[in-house]
Amino acid sequence: MKMLIRAVSFLTAFLLLACTITAISAAMYEEPKQMSEEPVSATEAPTQAATQPATEKKLPEVEEHPQQENGYTPRLTSPDVDNTRYYSGENPFYAAGYGMPNCTCYAWGRTYEISGKRPELSPYDACTWYDYNAENQIYDYGDQPEEGAIACWAYADGGSGHVAVVEQVDGDTVLLSNSAYSGAEFYMDTVPADDPSAGRDNWIFQGYIYPGHQ
Repeated sequence: MKMLIRAVSFLTAFLLLACTITAISAAMYEEPKQMSEEPVSATEAPTQAATQPATEKKLPEVEEHPQQENGYTPRLTSPDVDNTRYYSGENPFYAAGYGMPNCTCYAWGRTYEISGKRPELSPYDACTWYDYNAENQIYDYGDQPEEGAIACWAYADGGSGHVAVVEQVDGDTVLLSNSAYSGAEFYMDTVPADDPSAGRDNWIFQGYIYPGHQ
């Protein structure tokens, strides 16, 4: 009897083990189900133009000193420091220690630059230039602005005066290039052509020197 009970128990255990193995095998070989995924919109790949830095637009090149119809080329910017007309012993004011910023050093250098000839201008203060030229009859002189002419002022208080160069005459206005002792290395200003003081209040306008007439 005991032998029969053991046989039944063994058979039961064997059947349970067989069922378990079969279930595991079935699960291992079951074909996987397809997962349902919603489509994800891919980010658009940047084009080459987008990945490269934008090319900066180049402005049209503008001639620094555009030549006028009459052949005169106005100076609209400061001369380079390697320009020997202004910054060397060629310029008597530079050589004497009165280099730019200084109106006489600038006007002397600018006249040399315009004419291509060493100027015969007063070697003294700006207030002496007009009379020095008139007394020595070096260049023509007068009261009408012309491109390339030197505008001359004396100070009412007896100071050293001022000189500037006419770069453009446009109807009723005159464009001047300047330098100022203990001031700006270079600057431009516009004055009325018919102003007796040529735009400088409390200064005495002496007139224009015309080096270009020779």
